[in-house]
Amino acid sequence: MVHLYWLFDGRIGLPAGLSVRGNTPLLVIDVLAVPVCAVAAALALALVRPWGTRLPAGPLTVLLWGTTALLLFHAMPSVPDWAALAVGARTASDLDAMGRFATFLYEPFFMAGGLLFGLACLGRRTRRPEGAFDLRSAGAR
Repeated sequence: MVHLYWLFDGRIGLPAGLSVRGNTPLLVIDVLAVPVCAVAAALALALVRPWGTRLPAGPLTVLLWGTTALLLFHAMPSVPDWAALAVGARTASDLDAMGRFATFLYEPFFMAGGLLFGLACLGRRTRRPEGAFDLRSAGAR
């Protein structure tokens, strides 16, 4: 939803003076991000809703692992900054406005999303013991 907000010239969450509409590369990224985010949300729901079990397992698995890779790949450029900040080799003031925006605001969401999608993919592959709690079956009741 944040991409729609920014497409309609919202400014909250962006560095001061930055507008998505005034920056062609960011505008293109936002236009592409809206349907990609919608597909990722549907994939996440497919893991926990009964209708997700009726989807073909092969393509669903490919899409889930692809989403995992995309999210983690997106966050990778911030990993060196996180590491440098963690060990004290850099401070937040060493980063420019866009670097702070990426490192502290949106890249952590991509990293967390990638890790959670990866865990969900791994969870789909493990067999549950008989009688174990399963979110999919619990939601169907």
